[in-house]
Amino acid sequence: MYSSIAPTLTVPLNADAHQQARQFAAEQADSTTGKRVYLNTLAVWAVHRYLTWMQIDTDLAQSHSWNVGLNALFQATDLVLPQLGRLECCPVLPGDVAVAIAPTPLPDVIGYMAVQLNDRLDQVQLLGFVSATVDDATEQLPLERFQPLDALFDRLDTLAAAQPSPLIRLGQWLQHQFGCGWQAVEELIVSPTPRLAFRRTAVRRARSISLQEGDRLYALALVVTLVPDESDALVIHLQLCPLAEKTGLPAQLKLQVLTETGDVFGEVIARDADTFIQYELTGQPDEHFGIHITLGETQFCERFMV
Repeated sequence: MYSSIAPTLTVPLNADAHQQARQFAAEQADSTTGKRVYLNTLAVWAVHRYLTWMQIDTDLAQSHSWNVGLNALFQATDLVLPQLGRLECCPVLPGDVAVAIAPTPLPDVIGYMAVQLNDRLDQVQLLGFVSATVDDATEQLPLERFQPLDALFDRLDTLAAAQPSPLIRLGQWLQHQFGCGWQAVEELIVSPTPRLAFRRTAVRRARSISLQEGDRLYALALVVTLVPDESDALVIHLQLCPLAEKTGLPAQLKLQVLTETGDVFGEVIARDADTFIQYELTGQPDEHFGIHITLGETQFCERFMV
């Protein structure tokens, strides 16, 4: 019936799926709404089952589609993916050429999955995915807009990469307790980096990051140097430089320092032929800040506590 998306993936619908669908449908005010909720529940359950197979976390309990009251109001089709957003699981009936979507999607909607139900309701086919960044000012999304399932995983990878990393406690560095990925500068960087006249009490560590611009991948080092001052504060020096010898930074590479609330405290942008950029700040004990490094559409984030 619909051959422009290939391959599709089949998910069987077991007794548990139908029992949950009957329970939600029975709570509805009329049979028409009940039937729609029944089909929505099967679609959400099937996508949940598939993502579980793929070891992708889902949270049915936080999904509007798994809430009886919200189901009655909105006939919801969402499936929550923790830390990433909501995936709309849209039922497709035999003969359909489009799926119904909300004309104004929720701001955390990742995109839409087309879920083909058969006449026996004993299995579904996952036809494809389309990102919510497309023009969704419509109540009908044609099936021809959906892409193979690989597009879903690409989208999830992009969202996961933008998530804040675990909090890095800089105070522990003074006791030589460093987190995974942080190395001595000399072990990581081939070319010599600009050295400042820090006291011997300075602690200096680096980690590698990769950012892509067009077809080119840039391998960079983020160098963090800590210098305790006379009080309990830390002078924190941030530096970005290339990993390889005799290479410069890409123009428009941006290093931003963020406050705990995410506001930009300061920033520096690489110019043509820059071999490094740097920024220095002073942090008080238990103070939080973040860094945001961007190049084109790619980014890298870290969160710190002094």
